[in-house]
Amino acid sequence: MSVVYLVRHGQASFGTDDYDRLSDLGKKQSRDVGQMLARLEVSPSHLVHGDMLRQRQTAEGIISGLGSERDLHIDSGWNEFNASELLAALPDYDPRAKTDSRIFQQVLEEASARWAGGENDGDYEETFAAFTGRVDRALDEAVGTLGSGEQKVVVSSSGAVAWTAARLLGGGFDQWLALNRVTVNSGITKIVKGATGVSLISFNDHSHLPLNQITYR
Repeated sequence: MSVVYLVRHGQASFGTDDYDRLSDLGKKQSRDVGQMLARLEVSPSHLVHGDMLRQRQTAEGIISGLGSERDLHIDSGWNEFNASELLAALPDYDPRAKTDSRIFQQVLEEASARWAGGENDGDYEETFAAFTGRVDRALDEAVGTLGSGEQKVVVSSSGAVAWTAARLLGGGFDQWLALNRVTVNSGITKIVKGATGVSLISFNDHSHLPLNQITYR
């Protein structure tokens, strides 16, 4: 049996001028992932991440927690969708969403439904269908290149992690939205490849985090 550990990036810098970088807590969460994997005697052959800074920093933190060097590989298929573009396309965008995480989530879900509906595709550089298609390709690449008994760590973002889980569960937009809503920073989703195919074993495991270090944004 071969395993992919799909990890959401650590806490980023919500409410600042540059969201795409880890906070100090996000860096710690990333190291904690590596330390937990080391305790479980997980020995990934290499790590894959999208080309966003917060994803790379998380991968580097995992390597630090593992305590040994690993090769890093970039696959932009694991990049997050452009939430700013989705919000900007809304006819009435609440500017408080930039700094209030609860308002942000409410507005993001409204914007996501509009995006996924397909009736306004001209408003977006990347349509919902294109987003899910590239995540599907990235997942197929990640599991397709796994050797027998091999372990791989992939670092991505909430939207891509949630879509991967929804796809493996046979769901669609509604399930994706529900999973995206609860994905924890540095949460781990376990995917196995065996004789019967590719299966989702666990989603969003964050047992490595103390209660006061669980974050969603």
